[in-house]
Amino acid sequence: MTGTEDEVLASVFEERAEFLSKTELTRWTANTPRDHTTLAKLKGPGAKLLIGPRGCGKSTLLRQAYFEAHEEARDLPIYVNYSRSLALEPLFHKTANALQLFRQWVLTKIMLGLHDSLSQANLEPPNSLRRVVTDGSAFVHSLEAGQEPRPPGRFLTPSEVLGLLEAWSSDLGRRRCVLLLDDAAHAFSPDQQREFFEIFRELRSRVVSAKAAVYPGITSYSPNFHVGHEAELVEAWYRPDEEDYLQTMRNIVSRRLPQSYQQRLRGREELVDYLALASFGLPRGFLVMLSQLLGVEEDHIRTPTRANAERAIADHAASVHNIFTSLSSKLPRYKNFVEVGTELVSAVTRAVQTFNSEKATNQKAVTVAFPDPLGPELSRILAMLEYAGIMRDAHTVSRGVKGVFHRYTIHYSFLLDANSLSLGRSFSVSDAVVALTQRDAHAFVRTQPKRLLGEGYESRCTLDLVPCRNCGAPRLSEEAQFCMKCGRPLSSASVYGDLLKTPIDRLPLTRKKLQGLKEHTTIRSVNDILLDEEHRQIRSVPGVGPIWSARIRRYAEEFVSV
Repeated sequence: MTGTEDEVLASVFEERAEFLSKTELTRWTANTPRDHTTLAKLKGPGAKLLIGPRGCGKSTLLRQAYFEAHEEARDLPIYVNYSRSLALEPLFHKTANALQLFRQWVLTKIMLGLHDSLSQANLEPPNSLRRVVTDGSAFVHSLEAGQEPRPPGRFLTPSEVLGLLEAWSSDLGRRRCVLLLDDAAHAFSPDQQREFFEIFRELRSRVVSAKAAVYPGITSYSPNFHVGHEAELVEAWYRPDEEDYLQTMRNIVSRRLPQSYQQRLRGREELVDYLALASFGLPRGFLVMLSQLLGVEEDHIRTPTRANAERAIADHAASVHNIFTSLSSKLPRYKNFVEVGTELVSAVTRAVQTFNSEKATNQKAVTVAFPDPLGPELSRILAMLEYAGIMRDAHTVSRGVKGVFHRYTIHYSFLLDANSLSLGRSFSVSDAVVALTQRDAHAFVRTQPKRLLGEGYESRCTLDLVPCRNCGAPRLSEEAQFCMKCGRPLSSASVYGDLLKTPIDRLPLTRKKLQGLKEHTTIRSVNDILLDEEHRQIRSVPGVGPIWSARIRRYAEEFVSV
């Protein structure tokens, strides 16, 4: 495969919607009836929280809503991406007015997003907006680069921004201003999350409606923000047990892949369905596995085979598990919970395998159920697993005198990789597809957490807090400001600073690209990639052109983001 072909296909398999053009997004996206309902809610009145794990399509839906609103020209849409929020985290360790600067960053990015939206619609921005953009661009850039910013000439307030958006919408003859706030969860800084949702509450009126993309399980809302009352939850995650699920994923293949690659899949449609189910409703994972099946990033054209599909599924399961284990770095206080959570995943897949060993192909279970109440430790672990997409809340069910059970479905790639469906040694792909599509929807494995994790597992679920740097005494609580032993102020290490030092081996790069970076550049850490702003070092790697160099940088940016 030539470098040019490699670059073209890298564009085709770009997994993140925020980096696709309007034309690419329209041409490559397959919508279900549920998607159309979701898009209507995103473009309509009222506050909405679009919820789902990484890679489930939240950005795709927000970007689609943005472009559709522009086409319809009835409303004024504003798309803002807050994925760089973690870059502001060091401010909270060294700057007294960190929350004030964070608030300005949130509001200024909305103003910059409005400027971009007016340009998209070929509309002239008001003079008052131009002044905000001139000062605000430098302010936002310095904050996201981890630098100490020069305070803006004037500080914005939510009520002021709300008034300006209402006035400008009226002047432009638009009935509504729709704020589409992507990566708004700020998953690894509770202070930022709570502040964000206080702002979110204030940015609403009869004219202005805000929508925000959030993660399940670990998003911290402010004390005054009540989900369901303040904003409606809208689910973005496809359900692999829905009737039209496989057809939706097949549509992605027909829309996204060049004809030459579609021809190579003819007669191997079962492999496509196999990977679609293994993706567990996450389109990003499906695209990655498809690219592996087809050998897109290899030096030679690969024939789609069962062995390649199995390898792609195993790699995908490892990648999803890595999202979970990375919480030890991004949420270091929960390191012990991550360790117990890893044990839980292994134990659950074994329990499901045992249950399925005596079941017919169409009677397999993919769901585990824990008795009510879950307890705070298990609830926290399950929430973190849901964030990563390893488990999915399948809601509670009552079994009469047996009690109430909390059901969680396990990511299909984990079940397939661990042979938890118990299909035998030489099962066919069609057997796996039947087991996952024609299974008993009411079957689940009832178990006790103590049976899976052992007696006293709760004692291992403790917060791993940074001790006093002066005397080494343990910190008694997450909120403690002063050492109980020596009285000195307590400080925490910067999560963002630690993430910058991470080796590039932790990024989701192919073996070929990783080897190229090590052989042809001095890039060894995530920070090295971010410092290579003009991609000069990255572009020196053979076979890496503008598309792949931008993608490598985005992998690094994503690693230090939410």
